[in-house]
Amino acid sequence: MEIAKVRKLTPPELTDEINRVRQQVVQLRSEVAMHRIKNWRSLDLAKKYLARLLTIANEQTIIKSLSK
Repeated sequence: MEIAKVRKLTPPELTDEINRVRQQVVQLRSEVAMHRIKNWRSLDLAKKYLARLLTIANEQTIIKSLSK
């Protein structure tokens, strides 16, 4: 999902996306450990996407706390 679309997600939707990507990272880690995956870069990409999601969630939390 593009970052612009992620920024438009509501907090519950963002939480769902974060959980989905976390599960994906765990699955990719196990596949890498068992040498089942040929594209090792997919794990790095998933971790970077998770970091972006967490950053956006943190930004939304900060913005919400400042607007009060």
